[in-house]
Amino acid sequence: MLKRRTVLQGALAGAVLSGCSTGTPVSAPTTASPGALPLEVVAGAEYGGFAAAAYRKKYPGATVSSAVVAQLRDKVLPRFQAGGPPDVVLNVGDKTLDVGRLVAQGQVADLRAVLDGPAWDNPKAKVADAILPGMLDFGRYDGTQRTINYVATVYGLWYSATLFQRHGWDVPRTWPELVALGTEMKGAGLGALVHPGTHPYYLLELILTLAAKTGGHDVVKRIDNLEDDAWRDSSLVRAISAIGELVKRGLIAPGSAKYDHIAAQKRFLASKAGMLPCGNWLENEMLGYQGGTFIPKTFALTMFGVPALDGSAALPRGLHVAATSPYLVAEKGKNKAGGLEFLRAALSTDVAAQVTTEANQLTIVRGAADGLEVGTALRSARDLLGAAGDQAITWYFDSWYPAFATTAAEATAEFLAGGVPVSDWTGRIQATADELKKDKAVTKYHRA
Repeated sequence: MLKRRTVLQGALAGAVLSGCSTGTPVSAPTTASPGALPLEVVAGAEYGGFAAAAYRKKYPGATVSSAVVAQLRDKVLPRFQAGGPPDVVLNVGDKTLDVGRLVAQGQVADLRAVLDGPAWDNPKAKVADAILPGMLDFGRYDGTQRTINYVATVYGLWYSATLFQRHGWDVPRTWPELVALGTEMKGAGLGALVHPGTHPYYLLELILTLAAKTGGHDVVKRIDNLEDDAWRDSSLVRAISAIGELVKRGLIAPGSAKYDHIAAQKRFLASKAGMLPCGNWLENEMLGYQGGTFIPKTFALTMFGVPALDGSAALPRGLHVAATSPYLVAEKGKNKAGGLEFLRAALSTDVAAQVTTEANQLTIVRGAADGLEVGTALRSARDLLGAAGDQAITWYFDSWYPAFATTAAEATAEFLAGGVPVSDWTGRIQATADELKKDKAVTKYHRA
């Protein structure tokens, strides 16, 4: 299984990333017509309806219905097919809509009107100006903004601040410091780094982040674009070699190869291992697992960014970030204009702050989470996201070509088990990429 998470639900399934949308800016709806019609919002999570209050405030008397539906595909897809879709959908949950297919069918509205229009809470600025760098790319299909992926998912390494304080350990700022820390952890009887080996994408994600920090954005852009020898890039070779060194030094927690995500996370939260690679969904997932009993109250769950290999890193603040939880507006909805207005409200600072406070999620709205009282886990992810700025690292090949990404993850698992050397790892994945590039039966996408 490539990725267990719903984190990829909006990550360009069937999309073509081709830079910024072009065309004549379209002003957001400003007449009373959106509020004159009923507005229906269907979401896979409760926070999908949080903008309803702001919408009603602007349009007194407007009727807004918001329903939470966990399995959207079963409940909502038949309505699209029958010509009566809800106006707004937040596409998250166990069964999500295939947005790429809906786009191809002309079912999803162009959202330029939202992004080019005035910000809900600052008419002097455009909505797009309030969104974190690079986050809109996740919702562009053939250069047109079809979804706005609302949640900013941050990836990094997790630790217990309480455990670190007890042992007098400092958060590593460089890769050599991480190796030294891992050695100390091993000496203290802990597995240094635990990971879910049955989901090898976790360490592939770590490798790609480390490579991009070393060589810059072009490292993963070339991978996305299936360029020749992209997987043989020197930065990628250095990154996989660094992970291999952790294996050789015995700094991977025993048993990791057989753990699924829950088993690895439980072992980490029991302080049997010092570090865990994962996205910032970790806290919400484990709080929702058997009543959250696996997160000790004194654990102080905290994230730090993957440290760079050395001082020559192209992206020293580089952080893997994915925009997830896509909002879409139905092209054939009864209140399309209202749907666009609802998204504009959702992208306001107040609504985004409410999502962070009540749903424990970071959003793509710039600065919306600043100064909020949140726990150590979300606060650390928020601070890393703020510090990353234009050094947010993104890639799309795993969504564009999931079978290929599965091959890359499987090769990584084999490498970690000592089954192949670095040259075979890079060669195997590159050969698969080359075959994919030549396969005319597979639609190819390009990242600008």
